[in-house]
Amino acid sequence: MKKIILFTACICLQLCTGLQAQSDGFGIWSSAEVKKKIIHGLDASLEGEFRTRDGVKDVERWAVSPSLSYRLFPFLNASLGYSYINKRVEAETTKKGNYIPAHWSPRHRFSASLTGSCTWNRLEFSLRERFQFTHRTALSVPKYDGDDGSRKADEIISAKSKNMLRSRLQVAWNLRKSPFTPYASCELYQNMNEGWSVKKTRWTVGTEYKINKKHSFDLYYRYQDHEDDDETNGHVLGVGYKFKF
Repeated sequence: MKKIILFTACICLQLCTGLQAQSDGFGIWSSAEVKKKIIHGLDASLEGEFRTRDGVKDVERWAVSPSLSYRLFPFLNASLGYSYINKRVEAETTKKGNYIPAHWSPRHRFSASLTGSCTWNRLEFSLRERFQFTHRTALSVPKYDGDDGSRKADEIISAKSKNMLRSRLQVAWNLRKSPFTPYASCELYQNMNEGWSVKKTRWTVGTEYKINKKHSFDLYYRYQDHEDDDETNGHVLGVGYKFKF
């Protein structure tokens, strides 16, 4: 019980610290997922995701993600996934004074995960280790002179790949005779290309609301402490819908 209290206190402390950071952004993340049982222990799913930043003023990205998951043992689940991500890159002025307008930047992401879980009373503890490979495709985008606005030779953005290990610890509370399942989690992003350094931390608190065996919703608040090529830092309100058949 002391470990649970300590974990909860750490989450609350990080959230309070994040709320005080005035430079952080705010976005809304929404998703919809369809899951189908193929055979015993094997499920296939397809998820669509849409994210905003600066509240709802600007689109951050949209993504489509098919995946497969297989329950190896009652306490261990494995999954493989692919995501096509189209990220909206904001307009910028280069160091030479040239202007590059906002543009879309596609990414291909492949992932493999192992998730172990155990229960204590009505609490479920789970640890997920996910290897993630992301490839940003090369782009040729328009470029303009920052003084007179004349068109210049296109800016060439080279391709880039990144290997990441994501480690997530989560605690969920299975409330008796309730459709709500509250949870809290902490996830670390380690860049395998840069000596396994921790590049980002996610703190999440939320609840799943189960309507029936087929339909459920997920509502959560999330804080991210670092901005990278994929995501902005800051506060997130999220809502997800899941349909199983």
